[in-house]
Amino acid sequence: MGLLGDFTKGFAILTGVLWVFAIIGSILNGQIVFTLLLLIVLMIPLSMITLEYLRNRKKQRTNYERR
Repeated sequence: MGLLGDFTKGFAILTGVLWVFAIIGSILNGQIVFTLLLLIVLMIPLSMITLEYLRNRKKQRTNYERR
């Protein structure tokens, strides 16, 4: 993976960690409606990232099998 890919991966991990902290913080503050809304909004990019990961994983497997 190149330099740009490493930065992208790190940014995605950092964003995920910050979302988890935001959700935990809002639950502790008693803002359940805000937490549910945050989780629903988070599901869209999370599903897109998961689909891209699975597609790239399948491509890498086929490339290794061809060698």
